[in-house]
Amino acid sequence: MSNVQVLQGLNLDSEISVIKINVHKTDTIVRYLELLKNFHPIFMREYKFENDILSIHTMITSLWRELGEIIIKLSEGKIDYEEARKHTLEEVLKQRVASMSTIPLIFFANKMKYEVTPTLLEDERIKYNTGPNRIYTLGVGRNSQIIYSISSSKDSKEAKEIQRDKYLTNLMIQRLGLPIPKWQVLDNISQIEEVWSSYEKPVVIKPTGLTGGHGVVVGIETLEKAKEAFKFAKEATQDRIREEWQQKIMIQEQISGEDYRLLVINGHLEIATKRIPAFIIGDGKHTIEELIDITNTDPRRDVTNPTHTLKPIKIDDPLKSYIKDQKLTLTSIPKKEQKVNVRKVASMSQGGITEDFTDKVSPEIKAIVESIASSIHAFTLGVDVMCKDLSKPLTKDNGAILEVNTMPEAYLNTYPVIGESREYVFDKYIKALLEGNNTKQIVIVGNSTEDVPTLLRKKSIFGSYLKQDAVIGEYKDGEIRINGLDINKGLEKWKAIEGLKVNASLDAMIIHHRNVEEVRETGLGFNKIDLLMVESKYFEDREFKKAIRRYQMKGLISKIKKF
Repeated sequence: MSNVQVLQGLNLDSEISVIKINVHKTDTIVRYLELLKNFHPIFMREYKFENDILSIHTMITSLWRELGEIIIKLSEGKIDYEEARKHTLEEVLKQRVASMSTIPLIFFANKMKYEVTPTLLEDERIKYNTGPNRIYTLGVGRNSQIIYSISSSKDSKEAKEIQRDKYLTNLMIQRLGLPIPKWQVLDNISQIEEVWSSYEKPVVIKPTGLTGGHGVVVGIETLEKAKEAFKFAKEATQDRIREEWQQKIMIQEQISGEDYRLLVINGHLEIATKRIPAFIIGDGKHTIEELIDITNTDPRRDVTNPTHTLKPIKIDDPLKSYIKDQKLTLTSIPKKEQKVNVRKVASMSQGGITEDFTDKVSPEIKAIVESIASSIHAFTLGVDVMCKDLSKPLTKDNGAILEVNTMPEAYLNTYPVIGESREYVFDKYIKALLEGNNTKQIVIVGNSTEDVPTLLRKKSIFGSYLKQDAVIGEYKDGEIRINGLDINKGLEKWKAIEGLKVNASLDAMIIHHRNVEEVRETGLGFNKIDLLMVESKYFEDREFKKAIRRYQMKGLISKIKKF
């Protein structure tokens, strides 16, 4: 990693982090950089070449410790553009970004000058286990929080347990006295015959565990179809090793109406989205199969792009069966402007689209979904509702709650295909998530003759903010200290600093830099600094003095103190 220089946080070049790589400018490298720049501003705000030094201004340096090595290999001819692109998309971004929801969360956290730090460092032994690599800590120290997509450390363990099992979810909805269609878990396929006559038709048969909408069969009218649906649902639970509870199958009376996802954050309903099953529009020329291919060329459906907001429509047996029910085949040519639904289920993972309905939710439905989120202590909750009219109360005739999810793909709510974008909700999410995250971020440049924690407490620089019992973490010369205790030594600077950033016991965090030259090499370390203490002689460095004064004027450095 020595070939990739990282200036973390505020630095003498920029107010955001900078990656510097010694590399010759080539068309191939520019093409690669443009690919990343066009994905999203978190990956790159800008780049420039100067005297064979490539400088990349970025909000997320953790990616560039890996991407920088790809650029070096590209410049040396060890890999070509397509290899670099494939490796970047499949083995770096896919490893580091849980979903499109992660990207705007990181963007807004950075915009608000909160630190964003990978919570766990990748080990070669778990290189292809994407889970640990996609977890980020937002903020620093006490009341910082961990996110995995839009799920967070503020979601209770119980909420996560309940939401992943539709059996537990239904029990909770019943316990709250909320409307829910008749349902039960089927122990085996033969049990369908026993209960069949007691259910109003049509019914739905689906796995109780999370399968991303796979294995769900709706509109079942006959016993024969029900048995087929049970087998199909069971197959969907066999795609990977699952625990016994994840393999349960349930039957439920089908509620007629439209499918909606309501997003609740911090106890408040923020967005309501209508989920529309995948469809194609005929042009009188192309077959259904060709129209599906044309629909999938929409760049929003390009799953290789980490910022995609839709999923492609996949041609599979359920799709073929559904269009067959409509007396159509893949080779049928729909008339011009003819709409052909190709999915029964309004699942975004199966190619559906979204429409914003936030302003049309009835007060009764709003109260219901907020009750569920608060009662299971879910900071974030997606509540799926099936109903005929979202502006009216839920009744047996109008609809019911279907399921809940503590890790909903919130970007599908936030960026609807039809209607108003609700991106501001990510801003509200970050503010609510990091409420109370006030750990002081302190930077020292030079060598103080006094112990800094003692100095800070004694002189009460922060007044009531830094109490006598405050927990203070420090990085200095490869060493981590907590409240003056030597915790570990011989650490790489960036690893030690990140280690302190994810330590949620700290009330204050101090980064020591020996001199201005070290700042020039590594950056100041934080996106925003509460207190910058500088040895007087370093104010003679004009570049350093100019930079810190500029950041003070912008409010990025709250206080500067000489010693």
